[in-house]
Amino acid sequence: MDKPTIRDQFAACVAQPDADIALDVAALLIAAESEPDLDIKRYLRYLDTTAARFKADFDHSTNSGASITSLNDFIYRTEGYSGNIKSYYEPRNSFLNHVINTHQGIPITLALIHICLGRRLQLPVHGISFPGHFLVRYGDDQRVIVDPFSGRVLSETDCRTLLKQIAGPNALLQPEYLEIATNKSILIRILDNLKQIFWHNQAWDESKACIERQLLLIPERQEFNVQLGAVYERQGKLGLAQHTYTMILEASVDPDIKVLASQRLIAMGTSKPIVH
Repeated sequence: MDKPTIRDQFAACVAQPDADIALDVAALLIAAESEPDLDIKRYLRYLDTTAARFKADFDHSTNSGASITSLNDFIYRTEGYSGNIKSYYEPRNSFLNHVINTHQGIPITLALIHICLGRRLQLPVHGISFPGHFLVRYGDDQRVIVDPFSGRVLSETDCRTLLKQIAGPNALLQPEYLEIATNKSILIRILDNLKQIFWHNQAWDESKACIERQLLLIPERQEFNVQLGAVYERQGKLGLAQHTYTMILEASVDPDIKVLASQRLIAMGTSKPIVH
């Protein structure tokens, strides 16, 4: 029997119920498509041993707040993790192995360090899909919000200020902005970050690979198929693009998506394809 491909391994990993998805493995498999020689077990061992070192060095048998403060300090002060300010849009910032190697990354991959260590330590550490800036939430009832890019603990006022910086002065903090992110939504967001960078760089094969993995995560999201059709257009594969848009028209129940697919078909038939 042939050895499963990296994509096959990713598909099997994310086919589990959301709570059972091994987030660290799935994130490393995303990186492995770009770095096929990546030793996934090596990075899982690193996370295991790092959690063990924290457990040996800190007394986290105290209340939840003290444990949270200790782990946050351990990640940034002891281990030296930080936000990659100089090369924020480097694609490898979205690769968990690269973040472990350099101890630098973007908010969502730095958040993975918190989450993966927290799970090994049986601490309640969760991701938050805050608009435009991924955050970390420690605790279930008494919540502590951390900005993983800086390691700074955020008050509710800080969260409001951050939102206004991202979305404009009239943006209002909504309760759902601080809700726990599912494993699948975290992986979708990692792939979205990569896709935006690859799209900007006109790296169409890499963009397509991101979309295909997003469809493995949420097959019913027809907007991903619209993006796939747009990639085919950019690659000059007009037959595949036309087929993709036609399938969307037949399968989608979202009127906005159907209109978008219809517009793409019309544009293909009357003028040079344009990607919006």
